[in-house]
Amino acid sequence: MANYIKSSLEEGEEIIFNGRLHWSSVFCYMLWATLFCLGGVAAFVAAYYYYPERKTELNYAGIALLVLAFVVWMVGRIVRTRSEFAVTDTRFVQKDGIFNIKMTEIPLARIETVNFYQSLWQRIIGTGCVEMVGSGGTSHQVHCIEQPMKVRKIICAAIKKPVPNQNTPSTQNTPTNPTTPKPQNNETANN
Repeated sequence: MANYIKSSLEEGEEIIFNGRLHWSSVFCYMLWATLFCLGGVAAFVAAYYYYPERKTELNYAGIALLVLAFVVWMVGRIVRTRSEFAVTDTRFVQKDGIFNIKMTEIPLARIETVNFYQSLWQRIIGTGCVEMVGSGGTSHQVHCIEQPMKVRKIICAAIKKPVPNQNTPSTQNTPTNPTTPKPQNNETANN
């Protein structure tokens, strides 16, 4: 997971959290795959126990239904894995697609608010939506994700984490001017 996102990391950037879609995002595919699989098994049972005179046709129908169940299940897996997201120490990154790829990047410094949406049904099965509102009122929503409250907390913690400013020189490397007087400590000033 997150291979594409890992390859897009900048030098020194680290991934804090990898996220993925919840299984409910592909519930329809799983349901149809299960129904086709049950239909295939029912065709085999009917061929051997109830209609032995139509054994060949029912066996072909059972095989076709099992193959169809596998294809639908694979499509569901592809749909679920085509979308991935990660929170790094500097940005939020989301990748969508397999052949045509869309990357969405939001610098953490630009995120002003992180909203969380979860219906009763989503709370029961453990999914929800996280919305990031950036400066200027732009927003980005990630729907149907696993552990949405954890994702929200991680993004909020990453936003609050101070980022060292690389443009300001540190006081240890600042050269001292020999013409400026050195500060005196309190003992020498009192004597």
